[in-house]
Amino acid sequence: MLIYIILLMAIFVYALLLRVKPESKSLRKLFLFLSFGSCALVLGLRAYFVGEDTASYITIFNFTKSIPLCDILTNPSIKIPYFVDYNSSASVESGFLLWCKFIQILSNNPQVFLFLTASLTCFLFAKFIYDNCEENVFFPTIVFLCESIFMNSFNIARQMLACAIAIQAYSLLKNNKYWKAILIILIAFAVHHTAIITIILIPLFWFFNNHKRNYFNYIAIIISLVPIILAEMPNLVGSIFSGYSSYYVNRGSQNLIGLGTIVFIVIELVGIIYMHHNEFKIDGSSRISLLIILSIAFELAGLKVAMFLRMALYFRAYLLLFFNKLFKTINPRYRFIFQLCILFLLILFYLSYANTPARKYSFFM
Repeated sequence: MLIYIILLMAIFVYALLLRVKPESKSLRKLFLFLSFGSCALVLGLRAYFVGEDTASYITIFNFTKSIPLCDILTNPSIKIPYFVDYNSSASVESGFLLWCKFIQILSNNPQVFLFLTASLTCFLFAKFIYDNCEENVFFPTIVFLCESIFMNSFNIARQMLACAIAIQAYSLLKNNKYWKAILIILIAFAVHHTAIITIILIPLFWFFNNHKRNYFNYIAIIISLVPIILAEMPNLVGSIFSGYSSYYVNRGSQNLIGLGTIVFIVIELVGIIYMHHNEFKIDGSSRISLLIILSIAFELAGLKVAMFLRMALYFRAYLLLFFNKLFKTINPRYRFIFQLCILFLLILFYLSYANTPARKYSFFM
C-alpha cells in the first residue's frame, strides 16, 4: 500500500509546477510527463502476481515467441489461439500479439513487456488529457489515478490499452475527422474486441456536428436503451465477442457494483442534471454528459449481463473530462468546496482499491 500512497503524494508535489505559471503549456506537459511517467513505473515494475491477470499476460508474451510474424498477419481470424498449459488453451486478439511481437524485437524480458505496455497506456491517456483539458490537467490526472483506470491497468491491461487507443477518437471527431476516428477504433478493436462498442461515437458526433438544435433529451433516452437492445441480441453480441462468452451471461447477484461506484454514479447523474439545468453553457459538456450516461447505462446493465461492465469502461474514461466541465458550470463561490469533496471521495476510492489483496505490491523478480 505504501507505493500507492507515495505515488499519490508525488502527483500532488508535481502539481506545484502548475502553480508557478498556470498558463504555461510547457509546465503542463512536464506535470503530465512526471505524473504519468510515475504511474507507468509503478505499473511496469510490478511482480507477476500483482494484479489478477498479470501472469496471464506474461504467458501470452512468452508464447508469442513461438508464433511467426507471418502467421499473425495472415491469420484469417482476428483472434489467435495460444496454449495456457498442456491441458488448456485460450485465444487473444492479433493486434495485441503484434504489440508483443514488436516488444520482442527490443527484448524478450517480460519486465520490459509490462513496462512498455504500461508506458504506452499512460502516454495515450496523458495525451488525451493534454489535448482536451486546457488549463486544468491536475484534476483529470487525479481521476485517472483514483477512479478506476490506473487500478484496472493492473488487471485488464489489454483492455485498458485498447481504451487508451479508442479514446483518441474523441479529439478527431470534434474536428470532423471521421475516417481517422474509425481507423483508431479499429486499431483498438484489434487489441481488444470490446472496443468496437465505441463506434457509437461516430453517429453521435456526426449528429452534434451537423445539428444546431439541442436534442440532448431525445439522444439521452435513445442511448440509454442501447444496453437493453444489446441484451436482447445475445447471438449477435456472442458472435462478435466469442472469446468472452463467459462474460456474456446472466450472473444475477454475482454482478455487483461497489459502493464507491454507486456514489459516483449518483454524483454524475446529479452533475448532468445540473449542467442540463444550466443549458450546458460550457462547450462540449452536453457531449461528455451523453458519454457518461452511456457509461452509467452499461454499468447498470452489467448487473444482469457481465460483459456490459467491460463495455462501460470505454465511456467511463470520459470522466477525465466530465468533472472539469462540471466544475466550470458551478458557481465560483462553491466551486472549491465541491472540488475538495470530490477529491476526498476519489482518494478514499483509490485507497480502498489499493488495499485489496491483488494490489499488494511487490517489484518484479
